[in-house]
Amino acid sequence: MPTLIVLLHGIGQTPADMAPLADLVAAHDPHAVVATPPAACPYDGGPAGFQWFSVDGITEANRLDRIRAALPAFVATVEALQRAHGAGPAETVLAGFSQGAFMALAACEGRFLARHVVAIAGRYVPLPEAWEQRTTVHLVHGRHDGTVSVQYSERAFERLTILGADVRLDVVSRAVHRLAPPLLDRAGQALHEALQGAPAQTGYNTKMVS
Repeated sequence: MPTLIVLLHGIGQTPADMAPLADLVAAHDPHAVVATPPAACPYDGGPAGFQWFSVDGITEANRLDRIRAALPAFVATVEALQRAHGAGPAETVLAGFSQGAFMALAACEGRFLARHVVAIAGRYVPLPEAWEQRTTVHLVHGRHDGTVSVQYSERAFERLTILGADVRLDVVSRAVHRLAPPLLDRAGQALHEALQGAPAQTGYNTKMVS
């Protein structure tokens, strides 16, 4: 059964913003099924785009509540795509950029929703106390990200390693908070590796700096 790859855009973006990553997937793995759903809510910071939760007035104190409130719609979106394509969690890869990565990590903490999460320029809010062991995590982050600090992915890597997860962190030099080369290229490679089902001994539980 082909793998279902769900590409999840950042706040204020649309599915079209994930097209460069979808193109890389198609070039590497033409048989993969790629879905790019919009986030559940209209973006409240402009005339176009979507969001899973608002960042208007957001603080460290209320961020987690907003993510938790958005989780049912996020999970429902992924599960609807799985039903539509005849895929289960074992045939699903989630790849999110920025807010899409926030949501993918949060959704997979306590449930088997996907076999692999590629979190690009994302953040775990808060760091997990447990992890679904059937889900592998690949964190990809730009060293010079001025929007979501690379330290968030570094801390997530450390915590997930302690929890026994299959996890890899790629820190990309010269990359900022933008799904463009070189961050885009490394994210595409991470998805290619996810499609190959790379086991832990071939590179997970490692931190790579490129």
